[in-house]
Amino acid sequence: MFIHYLKYCCSFIVILSFQSAAYADVYKWIDENGQTNFSQQAPIDRESDVIKMRSGSVMTPAQSQQAVDQIIEQQTADAKAEDENAIERQKQVESKKVKSKNCDIAKSNLANYQNNPNGLKPTGDGEYIRIDEVERQNKIKQLKQDIQQHCE
Repeated sequence: MFIHYLKYCCSFIVILSFQSAAYADVYKWIDENGQTNFSQQAPIDRESDVIKMRSGSVMTPAQSQQAVDQIIEQQTADAKAEDENAIERQKQVESKKVKSKNCDIAKSNLANYQNNPNGLKPTGDGEYIRIDEVERQNKIKQLKQDIQQHCE
């Protein structure tokens, strides 16, 4: 009989200890890195706000499920936005590579035209004709414009 009462008494003490921990104060503060921290003990070296915990449940199961669904929806939207940002960054990297390649080609072509005053150009039927100086200077001018466009 005594053991039966002892069992109930121990159960009651355990339940009371959980209840007192559930109603403990929570301290909120911001550290030197700008991060928000929560603890059951107040920080010694800085000011903190005390957050009082409410007793009892404040949400119904349906409200809790709705809140969880909203969080999942927000996380899904954030993940989608991050994926889109990653794709955009990849496109920018590829665009820079193409632009760099075009820049190198334009510089190479300019060097060829500047270093070969007696250059040849294909006619389309497998023959080559010598270009005159006016055409060569026009091509050099055009290539300099291409370099300005592609090598910014």
